[in-house]
Amino acid sequence: MLDERGIYSVIGRVDGACCSRGDMPGRMLSGMRVLGFDLETTGFNHRTDRIVQYALVGSDKDGSHIRLQSLVDPGLKIPTEASEVHGISDSDVKGRGEWSDHLGEIIGLMEGSVVVGHNVIGFDWRFLEMECLRVGSETPIPLALLDTLVIARSFGIPGRHRLVDLCDRFGIVAERFHDAEADAGATLLLLWSIMGAYPERFNCTIEEFLSNL
Repeated sequence: MLDERGIYSVIGRVDGACCSRGDMPGRMLSGMRVLGFDLETTGFNHRTDRIVQYALVGSDKDGSHIRLQSLVDPGLKIPTEASEVHGISDSDVKGRGEWSDHLGEIIGLMEGSVVVGHNVIGFDWRFLEMECLRVGSETPIPLALLDTLVIARSFGIPGRHRLVDLCDRFGIVAERFHDAEADAGATLLLLWSIMGAYPERFNCTIEEFLSNL
């Protein structure tokens, strides 16, 4: 897990980027709530594995900072191989509440927001949908899902497209990866960097941008 200094070093840079996003090419995200989103889980199968940590980091429509993150008790044992990746153990999640205990706040922030994640379409959103289905809840409906993995592939950005590799390519330094809050912040910074590097691709509405991917 990140220590407090590490967490706030990432959040501070995200918040600064969010507050200045009005200067971004085309101001595509101006006036929108924009949230970096990431999950850590017990494994890779959204049908059988569970969420153990989530994070939403970004800014509201007025530029104010948003930070929501927590560990989650998955209701099953966390495999050793998963703990070795994200550092979260059974003792860490004990008493941290089930998914249903956290869902209200998550829905409240995600509804009508631009949600940004790395491989969010192929991984994180599938877990979110399945967890909501398990507890009989509707999945949040964001204004848009921006997947930096999809964007990197669509733009033909050279090199590998893992979050760590793309952050290295754009000079983004994170304290660590495979922590939901750090990854959510790094992904948001990655989006700003891509917007700055390819300004002509973002000189449009968010609807036009998504249709052109």
